[in-house]
Amino acid sequence: MKAQKPDLVVLLGDIFEGHAQPKEEMISVLHRLSAPLGVWAVLGNHEFHGRNDTGASLVNYDGIPVLNNSWAEVRPGLILAGVDDLTANHRSGQGIDSISRALANRPAGATILLSHTPWHAEKIAGKGVGLMLSGHTHGGQIWPFGYLVQRVYPLLGGRYEVDGMPVIVCRGTGTWGTRMRLWRPNEILRITLHAK
Repeated sequence: MKAQKPDLVVLLGDIFEGHAQPKEEMISVLHRLSAPLGVWAVLGNHEFHGRNDTGASLVNYDGIPVLNNSWAEVRPGLILAGVDDLTANHRSGQGIDSISRALANRPAGATILLSHTPWHAEKIAGKGVGLMLSGHTHGGQIWPFGYLVQRVYPLLGGRYEVDGMPVIVCRGTGTWGTRMRLWRPNEILRITLHAK
């Protein structure tokens, strides 16, 4: 990532397992990431494993801002909004409208929404978001397993257009379960934004 010299770095969740606070040597690797507009994160479903009594994640990124159903203006006219993992919210049964909460009272400008799980794109597009970035699916990880994954996550991997809003679903860099990928290589995405 550093070789790309990005203006902004976003981490789309599932960086750590949530059973305990990550080890310092793992956090120190993340601290080597830097960008003029910052390094930002949202939580994935794995960060919610072993959650505390309130249902919150035990993971703290120690200095990297995590957008927990909130937004930040990273520069005038550019807003990053992020939601806690939508599958964790769904499983908790709490019925929190994390999308509305994350986008409430934000200033005018271009908004990028970070959501680990690529769900509710139509709702997000209807709230004036210009770009949605997600992960979670690993692009199916192992062919032909992706056909089953796509039944639950229709936006499996790549770039989509939903009601005029681009949605980009990253396959990510890791694996889940079996430590292999088959015709679904890992990836780090570089995205260039252009003013209208």
